[in-house]
Amino acid sequence: MQMIKKKAMTLVEILICFAILSVVLGIIIIMMSRGATNVKRGSFNALAANQAFWIVSVIRSDISRSIGDIEAELDGENTWNGDTEFKVNIEGGTAYYSLEKNGNKMTFVRKFVPSSSGTAFVVSDSKRQTFGDEYLSDMTIKLNDDNSYLISITMDDTSKSSSGIHNFTWTSSIYPPVNNGLNEYWVSTLSN
Repeated sequence: MQMIKKKAMTLVEILICFAILSVVLGIIIIMMSRGATNVKRGSFNALAANQAFWIVSVIRSDISRSIGDIEAELDGENTWNGDTEFKVNIEGGTAYYSLEKNGNKMTFVRKFVPSSSGTAFVVSDSKRQTFGDEYLSDMTIKLNDDNSYLISITMDDTSKSSSGIHNFTWTSSIYPPVNNGLNEYWVSTLSN
């Protein structure tokens, strides 16, 4: 009668298998956590860009519809940082801009006050809109030499993640409408 020798794993082989398995699982966990961090950063970038876009869009719309009267109390560097008044007179009323501070965050506030004279729009109560209250940490509007406005918006994400602070800065230039010679020609022709 022949004896069949059974093969089994030794204790050393089992320990080596566990060591290889733990290294592979460690690598997978690290890759997944980096992926989650990248997804969170991408989500913040998308939300911050969206908030900054809406702030710039509102200002661009008001300045493009201005009736030549933009008033801002600027500091020595021709910059508005939210501490003073910034207003744009548009058809139907006046848009006032301000920054409200809430801890280390800010909120961009646009208040529209309608005028009651000479407007094609229905006069209603003043309207207050707020933008960027989730991530806005700094905003400036600078008047350049060519009468354009350079808007700089900084968004910060100071969540409790181990990756720290995420920063996002959006800059945009806005040019107010200019009366050119053709406009003046048609105004003078139509008024005669």
